[in-house]
Amino acid sequence: MGVLIELGATPWSPGQELRALSSVGVLGALTTLLTSSLDAVALFERGAHIAAAAYVAGSAVLTIAAPIGGLHLIRAPVP
Repeated sequence: MGVLIELGATPWSPGQELRALSSVGVLGALTTLLTSSLDAVALFERGAHIAAAAYVAGSAVLTIAAPIGGLHLIRAPVP
């Protein structure tokens, strides 16, 4: 992440929007995914296998359910 941000500041000068997308958007999503993966591994290594499986399954379900719920909320007709 530091390399990409430094490149954006010096020799490679993308526009502000591309810089924000790469540093905050893409890398932010990657760090969030890696953090949740590390949490699952930590649970598994502590012997909490059921909790680790529930954490992974719950994360997968909520990852899909949250945007679907948001779309339905926004698309719902207003009386």
